[in-house]
Amino acid sequence: MATKNGKSKKKAGSAETVGFPLRAACIDMGSNAIRFIVAEFADELRYRSLVSERNPVRLGHSVFLSGVLDAQAMDLALAALAGFRRQMKELGVEHYRAVATSAVRESKNGAAFIDRIDAETGLGFEVISGSEEARLVHTAVTRVLPLGSRSWLLVDLGGGSVEVSLVDQHGAHWSESHTMGSVRLLE
Repeated sequence: MATKNGKSKKKAGSAETVGFPLRAACIDMGSNAIRFIVAEFADELRYRSLVSERNPVRLGHSVFLSGVLDAQAMDLALAALAGFRRQMKELGVEHYRAVATSAVRESKNGAAFIDRIDAETGLGFEVISGSEEARLVHTAVTRVLPLGSRSWLLVDLGGGSVEVSLVDQHGAHWSESHTMGSVRLLE
């Protein structure tokens, strides 16, 4: 998790030392949309959502045709991210994780775009792999659905990729990421 300047806080042992209540944000910059959530945690398990937004920027539209993020989509994404950054400041959010997925990961100008985001908004983004996307899906599912001793097939269909995992309550036994998603298929 990052602090307001995008840098990781020092960790005591294997977990970051934080106090509650804690306000945290998440930004998921995908191929089809950018999702932004702010939550206030009373403790590690109890929270309430303060903000939940989805901005349909469609960064993947040009990437899946030309291999590069187009200028208009990047400008729209930057405008949305600047707005999210303002909300984080207004709400006193100091901890966040911001991730970019398939469109940025596969584009020839993705690294330059991440640098531009940092320079213009101060948000530190992490471009994550398909394996990390699958791990995050497993984490989210196990928070709301007890998997028990059975094996499950989890499928996360995004705009640019699909992650398929064979999982149980302990983690993934097998996982693959494929370059097939809703935006990519439309293009």
